[in-house]
Amino acid sequence: MFNPRSAAKKLEWEARILQQRESGLSIERWCRQNKITSCSFHYWKDRLFSKSELTSSSFAELPEDQGSGIAIEYQGMRVLIEKSFDPDTLKWRLAALKSFLC
Repeated sequence: MFNPRSAAKKLEWEARILQQRESGLSIERWCRQNKITSCSFHYWKDRLFSKSELTSSSFAELPEDQGSGIAIEYQGMRVLIEKSFDPDTLKWRLAALKSFLC
């Protein structure tokens, strides 16, 4: 059953997400300025826009002399993972970051 209120809410959030993208501000800063929780923003962004937006330009190739691990950056945070990382420690750190983001 079609819900006009739901459709209006989707249009409202699509407009907000596009405004944030066009603003050049980070999601967190834009949300603070517009008095919107970043968790709500991310919920609607994930719901309305495909996560398949990753392209090869989303990744950067590092020269081999940059170290023996990888770095993951997301929303201004960086996690460095050495080749000899402990999987349990990585799970703990990722869970801590997830709780911090929302």
